[in-house]
Amino acid sequence: MSRPLSLHEARELFGADFFGPDVVARALGETPAPRDGASESTAPPFSRADAEAARKAGGFLIHRPATLAGGAVLTLAALHQRCNGSSAAAAMRFRSDDPWFLGQAFAESETPEAGWALAIKEPWRATLNQTYDRASEALADFPGGAAATRWRRRRAVEIVLDCLVVAAVRGERLLSSAWDWSSSSAADGGLINVGGFGAGGLEVLSYSKAVKHGALGICPTLVAR
Repeated sequence: MSRPLSLHEARELFGADFFGPDVVARALGETPAPRDGASESTAPPFSRADAEAARKAGGFLIHRPATLAGGAVLTLAALHQRCNGSSAAAAMRFRSDDPWFLGQAFAESETPEAGWALAIKEPWRATLNQTYDRASEALADFPGGAAATRWRRRRAVEIVLDCLVVAAVRGERLLSSAWDWSSSSAADGGLINVGGFGAGGLEVLSYSKAVKHGALGICPTLVAR
């Protein structure tokens, strides 16, 4: 069995793609403070092998909180409210000031799975141009190391959080010309995808399972448990 990854090794391995609790808090405009059971000194509970496999596949390491400062639930609707305000940074915006998803159940109640997570920046090639179900089948073969079978689709709020944090911290717009198809569903049964992150902001769409195109796929994530 591969040995656990130390905090020093995690920082060294991921470099600028290491987004710890304090970094995420600052990106969201908050004062860093321990919550969700983690602080900046908490080591990510991944094996060295899993972390190296993720890095090789184009991954980053992030600590996702389930709540905002003060205990408010971190939802897609809450992120929209925070990031599309007049004082929000231009890099952390949604494409529309009045998007269709506001009021949808997934946007109002779904939170990130709290904790350290590995995630891949762009859709894994085997999941591109596939229907939703076929892409899910392809994900089973993702080369994610010993924990390969635990890699999954991101929730819509996780995709948005990851993209906004990376944009705020590094000025890099992930999914600028691609879309990540989440596990979240809209009221009409459509599955939520996020991407097209250009100068106008981040786009949130809903497609039926039968849709497929060459820039739509899955950016796998692995959450420490």
